[in-house]
Parts: sequence; structure tokens; C-alpha cells
Amino acid sequence: MHEKRLVTFRMAPKNSKLQGSEKEATIADGWRKSKLTESKISSLVGRRLLRPRSVVQWFSAEGHARSFERVAETVMFKSFVERGLAIPVCDFLRGLLFFWGIQLHHLTPSYILHIAIFVHLCEAFLRIYPHFDLFKSLFFLSPYTNFANVATVGGANLELHFVMAGKYIPYTPHCQIGDWSAEWFYIDNHAPSLPDKVPGPPKHCHEWFRHGYIQV
Repeated sequence: MHEKRLVTFRMAPKNSKLQGSEKEATIADGWRKSKLTESKISSLVGRRLLRPRSVVQWFSAEGHARSFERVAETVMFKSFVERGLAIPVCDFLRGLLFFWGIQLHHLTPSYILHIAIFVHLCEAFLRIYPHFDLFKSLFFLSPYTNFANVATVGGANLELHFVMAGKYIPYTPHCQIGDWSAEWFYIDNHAPSLPDKVPGPPKHCHEWFRHGYIQV
């Protein structure tokens, strides 16, 4: 499977007058204060899931309530790394993000795993590069939690087309992911880069629902 790549954002400075409202806003839009320590990030390196800091320039966001806006890095979640996301990000994932008009943090660990499984299916079993039209025939995006209230973190909901139920690889997570959104850190957005960070939730568009059904 191709390796993968990411980008990170930093948090806005604290303002004592706005602390209460900012806390409410972060809870509402999905941002959680990062509790991921530098030692836990280093443990990913020790498990050979993440490259050393000297190579990919990661750094801790412990204590940050939300990521900074308009900076060169990307937010990476520990659970993304544990589910097959590596740096640099493969062309297929990067293409999906640009096609959908979203950033990495708009997805969730389960969706990262679904994409990793699909890439492995194409490369290891079908012996082809990840097939964009095949993927669109299987999955589409929908806003989470709904069209009127889309979360900033995890707001792009990857779903299997109902006509593909029973035809694609069945998968049931063997355990709960837990408080994944509180375990994030920063990492440089190396070229070829991921989409630039845009503040706020993902903007759903026609491409989220486009499909190209393939008879299976």
C-alpha cells in the first residue's frame, strides 16, 4: 500500500474574555482539547506507524483547545495513524480530499480505515491502482450531523451506497474507537501537499453525492 502524507494546524491564542464562548464553540463543532502527549506520539514512531520527527516534522498540540487557522501544518489524529494513514499520503487519498473539497480532519478513524481497506483491495487483490470510479460506485459523503449543522471535526460522513450492501467487503469494528478527537497533533504538509486548511466545517457539494455505479 502506498504511504501517505499529512498537514497540521495550530490553535488560536487564548482570550480570557472569550474563554467560555470559545469552549462552547469547540465542543459544538467537534474540536476537543488535545490530550495527546509527546511520549504517546513517540510511541507511534516506536511501533513503526509514524516516521521520526526529524523526517516528517511532527509536534505536540497537548493542551490546545482547537487548531490554529491558516498555518502550514495539518492536524493528524493518533487513531488515523493506527488505522493505516502514513506520510506521505497516497495520491488516491489526496485526490479524494481535493475532489470532495474537504480536509483530513473532516473525516473520522473509521473512514480512514475504509479508504485504507479499499486501497489494499485494489493493490493486493485486484492488482490495479486504486480505482476512482470503483470507489465512487461504492461510497459517497453525507454531512454529519445533518445538512443544517455540520461538524468541523468528523463532519464528512462516508457511507456505502445502499445498492452495494452485501456486495462489498463486510466489516464490523471489533472495538470502540473511544475519544479519538482528543488525541491530535500537528505535522508538516510536505509536497505534494494536502488541500489548504479552510476554517469551519466541510462544505457539502454535488461531488459528495456523485456516483458511477459499476455492476458487481
